[in-house]
Amino acid sequence: MRYLNPEVIMLFSLNLEHYFNFDYVTNIPAQIAPKKMSSIEEYDFIIVGAGPSGAVLASGLARSSRHPSVLLLEAGGDNKDGQHLVPADRFTVAFSQPSLNWGYKTAPQKHLKGQQLDYSRGKGLGGSTAINFSCWIVGADEDYDEWARKVGDEDWAWKSVKERMKRIETYHVGVPEEHRKFIDPKQEDHETSGPLHLSYADPWEKGVAEVFIAAEETGMGVNKDRMGLGPTCMYKGTRTTASDFLEDRPLNLTIKTNSPVAKVLLSSSKIVTGVKTIDGHTYRAKKDVILSAGALNTPQILMLSGIGPADELAKHNIPLLHEMDDVGKNMQDHAFCGATIITKPGTEGRMAYENDPEAVKAARAQHNKDKTGLLNSLYCSAPMGFFKNDAVVKSKEFAALDTELQEHLRKPTIPHFEIATTLQYGVQEVILTGEKHTPPLHIGSYQLQPTDSYLGALSFVMNPQSTGTVTLNSADPSDAPIIDPRLASHPYDRRVLIEGYREMVRLLKAPVLAKDTVRMVGGPEAGTDEEIWEYCSTTIGSSWHMCSTVRMGKKGDERACVDTDFKLSGVKNLRVVDLSVIPLLPNNHAQSTAYLVGQTAAEKMVAEYGLEHGSKL
Repeated sequence: MRYLNPEVIMLFSLNLEHYFNFDYVTNIPAQIAPKKMSSIEEYDFIIVGAGPSGAVLASGLARSSRHPSVLLLEAGGDNKDGQHLVPADRFTVAFSQPSLNWGYKTAPQKHLKGQQLDYSRGKGLGGSTAINFSCWIVGADEDYDEWARKVGDEDWAWKSVKERMKRIETYHVGVPEEHRKFIDPKQEDHETSGPLHLSYADPWEKGVAEVFIAAEETGMGVNKDRMGLGPTCMYKGTRTTASDFLEDRPLNLTIKTNSPVAKVLLSSSKIVTGVKTIDGHTYRAKKDVILSAGALNTPQILMLSGIGPADELAKHNIPLLHEMDDVGKNMQDHAFCGATIITKPGTEGRMAYENDPEAVKAARAQHNKDKTGLLNSLYCSAPMGFFKNDAVVKSKEFAALDTELQEHLRKPTIPHFEIATTLQYGVQEVILTGEKHTPPLHIGSYQLQPTDSYLGALSFVMNPQSTGTVTLNSADPSDAPIIDPRLASHPYDRRVLIEGYREMVRLLKAPVLAKDTVRMVGGPEAGTDEEIWEYCSTTIGSSWHMCSTVRMGKKGDERACVDTDFKLSGVKNLRVVDLSVIPLLPNNHAQSTAYLVGQTAAEKMVAEYGLEHGSKL
């Protein structure tokens, strides 16, 4: 067993109401105002989607010194309700606030007994950062170097990426003194002036430190270089999201919410001129239209616009304007499964809190008053580590991979799986309603009791080899796409899932945890490959890290959809800037990559159009 260094793998590591509810910006100097053409508005740049990539890009373009006019179109609302941003609610907001979630489900997964998996995607300003679990993990240096090699552009190499990441974050390195033996981030490795604030819970809740002790007892290691703890996207009692990039926005940035796009407008000469929304509004772009709608909705919009596989468009009688066979293909995602140990009463403090209505009421009241208290601590820490495994490397599934991929997987900082412990999700609602959320609690048929304490763990497949697709349900842009991720359909992914599960169980059986364990629930404590796979195949979940459906590639790659400047091949004035484009899924939690994509696109476009003297790229 080899363990990796998270100092390399993980970079542990205003009033919006005034702006978001009008259609057209007034009182703007003429040189930066959008131009109205009768009932059609014209802007320099039109960006579709206000998730992390789109929000960062819109902010970066609009704040450049030449002040181009920028229109940001978002299908959802403004997401300005502060009740959606309580740190302790980070595991439940996706399910308790349906207006923030597209609510997608996968197609039945035939290899997983026909299950339809939750495929939540954020809707509204901030995109999926408004509903995700707020984990900030950047990934391995060698992932980015491989990305650069695949696309032939050193701007994607780690040396460049590391500096660009610093322009995104303000990293608050404070860790309670008694826990610095476990995690001790260095301020010099991070930035203090980016729009996105990251921090650690203070205090850590009861039970977190024991996970690090367990990692040490089992040889997985702690002390800042193996089992680690990434920061959370939260600061001073509020979850931080991509909408933070839109605060105090310049007047040349127009934001229109509740404006889902039906298609991009493509001329017969394959020049994109603008977009049309579902409600019939047309917007023209003098320079570029940029799709930042995410790895599911971006390929959907392209296909609805007549750009994509000929056979797919023919099924729905959509005129083919530009054939691109790989639009909607090559989708990757991180799959996981998990288990839970039930521990002696009082081992952790969440169940006592969840079952005390007065305590819940008091915590809510305190947070509403001054954003302090328990809701900045409970559910706000999740120890996680990224590991190599000899059994994976020695397996027939590894041997069957092509030589180039094997070489990449053998690199020192490239893990085979991630193990994360979870101080569980949505417990109160599960107890009160019986509803299981996704990710599931992994308790199987066991019924949680009010006196129970517990600790869950998840094992994630890194470097997934399974690929899926996004296709159309119909030519109606209001219909959800058909999403078929085929999670863990590749033999290598199944091997990683099995071996990762075994290591996860080994961690949960460490002496420091075993002394307080009553029983393990959800999954087997041991078993053959077949028994573990049988369990995992019925409880598998998605990390919502879907990507690569409009893949980036180097010049001459006929299967690549966009180049390294995000330009769609064969079409003028159209770019894709979101997780659709990434050529591989880094070993991380993917929101950091989505921010990186937006930041990179902003710097490249500012330089290309000469919008700022001394631009970064």
